[in-house]
Amino acid sequence: MIMNDTKHYPPPWNLKGEGFIIPFLGNKSLLLDKGFIPEEDKKSFVGGLGAIMVVNYESSNVGPYFELLFIPGNFEHSRTTKTSTKKKLYKKITKIYVSSLTSVQEGRLNWAIPKEMAEFTWKKESNKTMISASSKENGVFLEAEITKKFFSFPMSTKLYPISLLQKSDTESLINTKFVGSGKGKIAFINKWMVNENLFANPFSISRISFGLSADEFNIIFPIPEIF
Repeated sequence: MIMNDTKHYPPPWNLKGEGFIIPFLGNKSLLLDKGFIPEEDKKSFVGGLGAIMVVNYESSNVGPYFELLFIPGNFEHSRTTKTSTKKKLYKKITKIYVSSLTSVQEGRLNWAIPKEMAEFTWKKESNKTMISASSKENGVFLEAEITKKFFSFPMSTKLYPISLLQKSDTESLINTKFVGSGKGKIAFINKWMVNENLFANPFSISRISFGLSADEFNIIFPIPEIF
Protein backbone atom coordinates (compact mmCIF):
# COMPACT_ATOMS: atom_id res chain seq x y z
CA MET A 1 0.00 0.00 0.00
CA ILE A 2 1.27 3.47 -0.87
CA MET A 3 1.62 5.53 2.30
CA ASN A 4 0.46 9.14 2.09
CA ASP A 5 1.54 10.10 5.59
CA THR A 6 4.67 9.09 7.47
CA LYS A 7 3.13 10.01 10.82
CA HIS A 8 1.57 7.25 12.91
CA TYR A 9 -1.66 7.82 14.88
CA PRO A 10 -1.71 5.19 17.63
CA PRO A 11 -4.71 4.48 19.86
CA PRO A 12 -6.63 5.54 21.75
CA TRP A 13 -8.70 7.50 19.25
CA ASN A 14 -11.48 9.91 20.22
CA LEU A 15 -14.13 10.34 17.51
CA LYS A 16 -17.17 12.63 17.46
CA GLY A 17 -19.98 13.06 14.98
CA GLU A 18 -23.31 11.65 13.82
CA GLY A 19 -24.52 8.53 12.12
CA PHE A 20 -27.02 5.71 11.74
CA ILE A 21 -27.10 2.15 13.08
CA ILE A 22 -29.24 -0.48 11.36
CA PRO A 23 -29.39 -3.59 13.58
CA PHE A 24 -30.70 -6.87 12.22
CA LEU A 25 -31.18 -10.56 12.97
CA GLY A 26 -30.34 -12.05 9.62
CA ASN A 27 -30.70 -15.51 8.14
CA LYS A 28 -27.45 -17.38 8.91
CA SER A 29 -27.22 -19.17 5.56
CA LEU A 30 -27.87 -15.91 3.67
CA LEU A 31 -25.22 -14.11 5.71
CA LEU A 32 -22.69 -16.85 5.00
CA ASP A 33 -23.34 -16.15 1.33
CA LYS A 34 -23.86 -12.36 1.38
CA GLY A 35 -22.03 -11.24 4.54
CA PHE A 36 -18.50 -10.87 3.11
CA ILE A 37 -17.29 -13.46 5.64
CA PRO A 38 -13.81 -14.85 4.83
CA GLU A 39 -13.82 -18.56 4.13
CA GLU A 40 -11.59 -19.23 7.13
CA ASP A 41 -14.14 -17.59 9.46
CA LYS A 42 -17.31 -19.26 8.21
CA LYS A 43 -17.07 -22.23 10.58
CA SER A 44 -16.93 -19.91 13.59
CA PHE A 45 -19.90 -17.77 12.49
CA VAL A 46 -22.95 -18.38 14.70
CA GLY A 47 -25.27 -15.56 13.60
CA GLY A 48 -27.16 -13.42 16.07
CA LEU A 49 -27.42 -9.64 16.10
CA GLY A 50 -25.53 -7.82 13.36
CA ALA A 51 -25.45 -4.22 12.24
CA ILE A 52 -24.88 -1.80 9.39
CA MET A 53 -23.44 1.57 10.36
CA VAL A 54 -22.96 4.71 8.29
CA VAL A 55 -21.13 7.51 10.07
CA ASN A 56 -20.04 11.11 9.63
CA TYR A 57 -17.03 11.56 11.90
CA GLU A 58 -16.85 15.32 12.27
CA SER A 59 -13.60 15.01 14.25
CA SER A 60 -11.07 12.23 14.95
CA ASN A 61 -7.36 11.75 15.55
CA VAL A 62 -6.89 11.81 11.76
CA GLY A 63 -9.43 14.53 10.98
CA PRO A 64 -13.01 14.28 9.71
CA TYR A 65 -14.11 11.38 7.49
CA PHE A 66 -17.10 9.24 6.53
CA GLU A 67 -17.52 5.52 7.19
CA LEU A 68 -19.76 2.66 6.09
CA LEU A 69 -19.39 -0.71 7.83
CA PHE A 70 -21.01 -4.14 8.10
CA ILE A 71 -21.02 -6.57 11.03
CA PRO A 72 -22.81 -9.84 10.07
CA GLY A 73 -23.26 -11.10 13.64
CA ASN A 74 -21.38 -13.18 16.20
CA PHE A 75 -18.29 -15.34 15.78
CA GLU A 76 -17.23 -17.95 18.32
CA HIS A 77 -13.61 -18.04 19.41
CA SER A 78 -11.92 -20.43 21.84
CA ARG A 79 -9.23 -18.79 23.90
CA THR A 80 -6.77 -20.88 25.86
CA THR A 81 -5.08 -19.49 28.95
CA LYS A 82 -2.72 -21.13 31.43
CA THR A 83 -5.66 -22.42 33.46
CA SER A 84 -8.52 -23.04 31.03
CA THR A 85 -10.04 -22.84 27.57
CA LYS A 86 -13.07 -20.61 27.19
CA LYS A 87 -15.41 -20.02 24.27
CA LYS A 88 -16.63 -16.48 23.76
CA LEU A 89 -18.67 -14.60 21.16
CA TYR A 90 -17.18 -11.64 19.31
CA LYS A 91 -18.29 -9.28 16.56
CA LYS A 92 -16.27 -8.90 13.37
CA ILE A 93 -16.30 -6.14 10.78
CA THR A 94 -16.28 -7.94 7.43
CA LYS A 95 -16.78 -4.94 5.13
CA ILE A 96 -15.91 -1.30 5.72
CA TYR A 97 -15.30 1.80 3.62
CA VAL A 98 -13.94 5.16 4.75
CA SER A 99 -13.21 8.43 2.95
CA SER A 100 -9.72 8.92 4.41
CA LEU A 101 -6.62 7.06 3.24
CA THR A 102 -4.95 7.80 6.58
CA SER A 103 -7.92 6.18 8.35
CA VAL A 104 -7.55 3.14 6.06
CA GLN A 105 -3.88 2.76 6.92
CA GLU A 106 -4.20 3.43 10.64
CA GLY A 107 -7.37 1.36 11.06
CA ARG A 108 -5.59 -1.65 9.62
CA LEU A 109 -2.44 -1.00 11.64
CA ASN A 110 -4.04 -0.22 15.01
CA TRP A 111 -7.02 -2.61 15.13
CA ALA A 112 -6.74 -4.86 12.02
CA ILE A 113 -9.97 -3.36 10.68
CA PRO A 114 -10.08 -4.13 6.91
CA LYS A 115 -10.85 -0.60 5.73
CA GLU A 116 -11.15 0.30 2.05
CA MET A 117 -11.35 3.70 0.36
CA ALA A 118 -14.55 5.26 -0.96
CA GLU A 119 -15.92 8.71 -1.68
CA PHE A 120 -19.06 9.87 0.13
CA THR A 121 -21.73 12.52 -0.08
CA TRP A 122 -23.79 13.40 3.01
CA LYS A 123 -26.67 15.85 2.62
CA LYS A 124 -29.27 16.81 5.22
CA GLU A 125 -32.70 18.35 4.67
CA SER A 126 -34.61 18.86 7.91
CA ASN A 127 -34.96 15.37 9.45
CA LYS A 128 -33.88 13.59 6.26
CA THR A 129 -30.32 12.51 5.36
CA MET A 130 -29.21 11.46 1.86
CA ILE A 131 -26.00 9.44 1.62
CA SER A 132 -24.06 8.01 -1.29
CA ALA A 133 -20.81 6.07 -1.54
CA SER A 134 -18.67 5.45 -4.61
CA SER A 135 -15.31 4.05 -5.62
CA LYS A 136 -13.01 4.84 -8.53
CA GLU A 137 -13.26 1.25 -9.77
CA ASN A 138 -17.04 0.78 -9.55
CA GLY A 139 -18.66 4.20 -9.41
CA VAL A 140 -21.64 4.79 -7.11
CA PHE A 141 -22.42 1.59 -5.20
CA LEU A 142 -24.73 2.95 -2.47
CA GLU A 143 -27.55 5.48 -2.45
CA ALA A 144 -29.51 5.79 0.79
CA GLU A 145 -32.13 8.05 2.30
CA ILE A 146 -32.86 7.87 6.04
CA THR A 147 -35.37 9.86 8.09
CA LYS A 148 -35.14 10.58 11.83
CA LYS A 149 -38.41 10.71 13.78
CA PHE A 150 -39.88 11.10 17.24
CA PHE A 151 -38.19 12.11 20.48
CA SER A 152 -34.50 11.78 21.34
CA PHE A 153 -33.11 9.48 24.03
CA PRO A 154 -29.67 8.69 25.48
CA MET A 155 -27.54 5.98 23.84
CA SER A 156 -24.54 4.16 25.27
CA THR A 157 -22.48 1.04 24.58
CA LYS A 158 -22.89 0.28 28.30
CA LEU A 159 -26.32 -1.08 27.39
CA TYR A 160 -24.91 -3.23 24.58
CA PRO A 161 -21.12 -3.72 24.83
CA ILE A 162 -19.36 -4.55 21.56
CA SER A 163 -16.15 -6.54 21.42
CA LEU A 164 -14.48 -6.81 18.00
CA LEU A 165 -12.08 -9.59 17.09
CA GLN A 166 -10.14 -8.96 13.87
CA LYS A 167 -7.20 -10.86 12.37
CA SER A 168 -4.09 -8.86 11.49
CA ASP A 169 -1.78 -9.38 8.52
CA THR A 170 0.56 -11.25 10.87
CA GLU A 171 -2.26 -13.64 11.88
CA SER A 172 -2.52 -12.10 15.36
CA LEU A 173 -6.03 -11.67 16.77
CA ILE A 174 -6.85 -8.10 17.77
CA ASN A 175 -9.58 -7.62 20.38
CA THR A 176 -11.05 -4.10 20.61
CA LYS A 177 -13.75 -3.07 23.07
CA PHE A 178 -14.80 0.41 21.97
CA VAL A 179 -17.09 2.59 24.07
CA GLY A 180 -19.42 5.36 23.05
CA SER A 181 -22.42 7.48 23.95
CA GLY A 182 -24.73 10.05 22.37
CA LYS A 183 -28.32 10.97 21.67
CA GLY A 184 -30.55 8.75 19.58
CA LYS A 185 -33.78 8.78 17.60
CA ILE A 186 -35.70 6.18 15.64
CA ALA A 187 -34.59 6.23 11.99
CA PHE A 188 -36.52 4.87 9.00
CA ILE A 189 -34.84 3.69 5.80
CA ASN A 190 -36.69 5.29 2.91
CA LYS A 191 -34.17 4.19 0.30
CA TRP A 192 -31.26 1.75 0.20
CA MET A 193 -30.00 1.01 -3.30
CA VAL A 194 -26.72 -0.89 -3.24
CA ASN A 195 -24.43 -3.04 -5.35
CA GLU A 196 -24.58 -6.21 -3.27
CA ASN A 197 -21.21 -7.32 -4.60
CA LEU A 198 -19.66 -4.38 -2.75
CA PHE A 199 -21.82 -3.91 0.34
CA ALA A 200 -24.77 -5.40 2.19
CA ASN A 201 -28.47 -4.83 1.54
CA PRO A 202 -30.41 -5.04 4.84
CA PHE A 203 -33.56 -5.96 2.92
CA SER A 204 -31.82 -9.03 1.42
CA ILE A 205 -30.67 -10.46 4.74
CA SER A 206 -33.42 -9.39 7.12
CA ARG A 207 -36.94 -7.92 7.13
CA ILE A 208 -36.01 -4.57 8.57
CA SER A 209 -36.65 -1.00 7.48
CA PHE A 210 -35.68 1.02 10.52
CA GLY A 211 -32.75 1.66 12.83
CA LEU A 212 -31.36 4.32 15.11
CA SER A 213 -29.76 7.67 14.52
CA ALA A 214 -26.83 8.62 16.74
CA ASP A 215 -26.36 12.35 17.18
CA GLU A 216 -23.65 14.24 19.04
CA PHE A 217 -21.92 10.96 19.82
CA ASN A 218 -18.47 10.36 21.21
CA ILE A 219 -16.62 7.07 20.60
CA ILE A 220 -13.29 5.99 22.02
CA PHE A 221 -11.31 3.28 20.22
CA PRO A 222 -8.81 2.08 22.87
CA ILE A 223 -5.50 0.30 22.76
CA PRO A 224 -6.51 -3.25 21.73
CA GLU A 225 -5.65 -6.55 23.32
CA ILE A 226 -3.58 -8.90 21.16
CA PHE A 227 -4.24 -12.64 21.49
